[in-house]
Amino acid sequence: MGFLAEFYKKTAMIQDPIFGQLINFGLAALVGFALGLERDMDSSKNPHAGTRDFILITLIGAVSGYLSEYFQSPWIIMGGFTGVLSFLLSGYWIDREHDKGITTEVAMILNFFLGVLIIIGFKEMAISIAIVILVILSHKKAIQSFTTKIQRFELQAAIKFLVITFIILPVFPNQPLSDYMKTTFGTVETYDENSKILSIQMDYIPSLQPGDVVMLYDGSGKRLGPYTVKTNTKKTVRGILPKDVENQPIKGDVIEKSIDIVWLYNVLKALNPHKIWLIVVLVSFISLVGYVAVKILGPGAGIGLTGFIGGLASSTVTTVSFAKRSLESPAFNRSFAVAILLASAIMFPRLLLEIAIVNQEMLNKIALPIVIMAITGIILALYFSLKTNTESMKNTTSMQLANPFCLKSAITFGAIFSTILVLTRLATVYLGDQWLPVVSIVSGLVDVDAIAFSLSDAQKAGIISLDWAGLNLVIGAISNTLVKLFYVFTLGDRRLFRQLAISFIIVCISGIITVAFYYDY
Repeated sequence: MGFLAEFYKKTAMIQDPIFGQLINFGLAALVGFALGLERDMDSSKNPHAGTRDFILITLIGAVSGYLSEYFQSPWIIMGGFTGVLSFLLSGYWIDREHDKGITTEVAMILNFFLGVLIIIGFKEMAISIAIVILVILSHKKAIQSFTTKIQRFELQAAIKFLVITFIILPVFPNQPLSDYMKTTFGTVETYDENSKILSIQMDYIPSLQPGDVVMLYDGSGKRLGPYTVKTNTKKTVRGILPKDVENQPIKGDVIEKSIDIVWLYNVLKALNPHKIWLIVVLVSFISLVGYVAVKILGPGAGIGLTGFIGGLASSTVTTVSFAKRSLESPAFNRSFAVAILLASAIMFPRLLLEIAIVNQEMLNKIALPIVIMAITGIILALYFSLKTNTESMKNTTSMQLANPFCLKSAITFGAIFSTILVLTRLATVYLGDQWLPVVSIVSGLVDVDAIAFSLSDAQKAGIISLDWAGLNLVIGAISNTLVKLFYVFTLGDRRLFRQLAISFIIVCISGIITVAFYYDY
């Protein structure tokens, strides 16, 4: 029976789906034709590789894939590839003095493997790759033009971003630093699963009193939970673990406890290296996208659109940039006002995007006031735009975003974010969460992204309520909006400040009115 099953498996490709296989071979030939036609239409076509050659090489790959499936031997594919590679190398060697590149040869190698992919069942993947190859081959001048426009510092910035994302981020531990600050507490003597009473034999005489709560961990570092002391007799401590404890302690297990310095424990509890760096990566990515958008669109997109796109990179940088330019060209103040308002308005949907990634529940709570402030800012920007002289809007200005990604700035943001995380936790623990508005206002003056992520983290940890977190995020956004007005006052033309003062105040009032009726706190 096994022989018959194997025989049927090998002959089914011919007997049953013969029509399907013929379609696959036809598809392979079509892919080869498309790529060969593009090469023939290229101005630097290769005399040794025309459309027919491309079709035949793709079919060689298809036949190799078919035979390897039939005989269950991948070496057949290797044999076919060796033959194709020999043909390409010989053609390149014969005409090496006139050949200016190997693009066509590389495309033919890829063609061979596309034929293989189609036959072994990856048609969609093969077609997708073929389309990508066609795009690359047919946009030679655009790609060459793009590479000439890229500056070395921009490439280095992109590499640094990849390093912090794919090398540094995976290395950072995804747990609070407090989990690493533990000392040996004792050894499990008895544990009752029903009552959750845990008796621990201590190596020393502990200074614990009934009612004290200690955070315990097993010997492998897994959290047991808060341990409430009931009795303390000589070297034996008896207490109760939470009812929902997942890791059941076993007699003889070594038990660890968190550090005794409470304030230090709270500081370290607020710091999760992986989460902090993930936020750094997220903010850096958004800034990088904004920089690329400005680079592609260029200053020719207009002052207003440049301000809008620049707000993706940094609304504060955009505000400072145009405020300084208002001293040089006060005639463009209305255009500068449009750009600054748009940059400030785009900050609000950017906040929504950031929160949507880390806390969907909080997103639903902050959406209304944030959207209202964003819409108010955009409407005011449109109002100024309609009043702006058409000729002045045609003039453009370049915004000086000196670097798409600065490692120093990323580390600085990480430090600011960590500080705000610590301040949020300490203020909540020792002062009560009623002091959070003060933290939000101060943090908003520095960086609204940092306070947004720290509030999200505190809400997810159960430290503050959802309404209170949402309210304080709006307060931070309002604070950040007003500090931009301060930058305009100190760095820009006074007439620009007068134009923006009422608009910024209206945006802030729209947020204040919304939260007054929206949140239950």
